[in-house]
Amino acid sequence: MAQLKMYWLKGTPVQELSLPGGYSFSHYKSPSDKTAWVECCKNGLVADDADEGAFDNRILGKEDCSPETDVFFLDFGGEHIGTATAVFHPERRCGELHMVGIRSDFRGRGLVKYLNAAAVKKLAAQGVDYIFLTTDEWRASAVKSYFTAGFVPVEYDEGMKERWEFMLSELKIDGADMVNEDASFCRRLSPSADKNA
Repeated sequence: MAQLKMYWLKGTPVQELSLPGGYSFSHYKSPSDKTAWVECCKNGLVADDADEGAFDNRILGKEDCSPETDVFFLDFGGEHIGTATAVFHPERRCGELHMVGIRSDFRGRGLVKYLNAAAVKKLAAQGVDYIFLTTDEWRASAVKSYFTAGFVPVEYDEGMKERWEFMLSELKIDGADMVNEDASFCRRLSPSADKNA
């Protein structure tokens, strides 16, 4: 089954958020950061027994990705506790939000919104027409954070309308615009009436 896809469209307001006390951002600096990256992504983005090879596969193998500028961390107490990757694809004039994760002992604190906002701000400053991401239904809190950051659902595969209507019900969101893959307006979505559909 195809993943859900979302777009942040040029002209959407960029959230300006101030980090809570004690938190800061940093960028990937050296291979020693790979272990912390893996720990941040052990919420279903990588296997619980993943090692540094997961970073190599997911980041070094990504088109247009430069870890030193595109991989950043949310830090607390001198440790990387969250990560996001924001890749600019110049030929397509789009951005990609990739591998957003929070270390397990810091989850549930609403910190992912700071990663999303920082990624969108970086890519918007690079002049993207849109930013895309893919995700899964079971990552409901992540999906909700993407809505909060200004992302909208994309119609690109069979069954997307129904899947997104179900997500709106699950997340208790009254409605959302849906766009086509070319970023043109597709339809207005409403939550499904039957959550068991």
